[in-house]
Amino acid sequence: MKNEPMECRENALRVFMSGVGIDLPDYTLLDHALTHASYLAESDDKTLRDYEALEFLGDAVLGLAVAHYLFEELPGLAPGDYTKLRATVVNRNAVARAARKLGIAPLIRLGKGEEGVGGRRRNALLADSLEAVIGAVYKSAGWKTALAFVLKTFSDDLAGCGVEQPAWDYKSMLQTHCQARRYALPQFDVVQSTGPDHRKRFEVEVRINDRPCGRGEGRSKKEAEQNAAYQALKKEKVLE
Repeated sequence: MKNEPMECRENALRVFMSGVGIDLPDYTLLDHALTHASYLAESDDKTLRDYEALEFLGDAVLGLAVAHYLFEELPGLAPGDYTKLRATVVNRNAVARAARKLGIAPLIRLGKGEEGVGGRRRNALLADSLEAVIGAVYKSAGWKTALAFVLKTFSDDLAGCGVEQPAWDYKSMLQTHCQARRYALPQFDVVQSTGPDHRKRFEVEVRINDRPCGRGEGRSKKEAEQNAAYQALKKEKVLE
């Protein structure tokens, strides 16, 4: 694979970060954060790294930043309530939605195979990439800049925390929909789990009246169930 000249790549990354008001001292980690493993397999540039390690770090930074915001802005809640509110922001669909809003998809380096199967549009890949970007910002510019980046990127989701019943509980929404239609309650089954114990990924299928209605992925069974329920609600035309 022919590699993009680093000068052009860095300029594109600078323009991207300038859109959120950040000028990083170095763009190497951000470059890695937007490079998928499939690209490395086809590239002859041995200095490149993929986003996986930065995604691990960024996931933790994102969770801490959201927890910090909730603790400061909504004092006195029970720990369980904080956990539920944080989940409205850091669930896979919300992070992917924020990634689309930022417009990071065109900057992700993908191999031809992943590109060919529409990887640039997949929620899991977009969410992982954004978490990797957060990790890169944290490592390159420090906690305060990373916190500001997260708060700006997820401002709409954070503003809705504590205001109304969270719309992210798609599993409950699907159960309510089935009860209203006098369907049997949806059945969720794990169809696949991959990865080592510390980085497991689950794929869940939801069935209504023994009919497959949606599949979802996640780093826990609960997250995968929520994402499967989201797909089912779209298929049932409850959600657009």
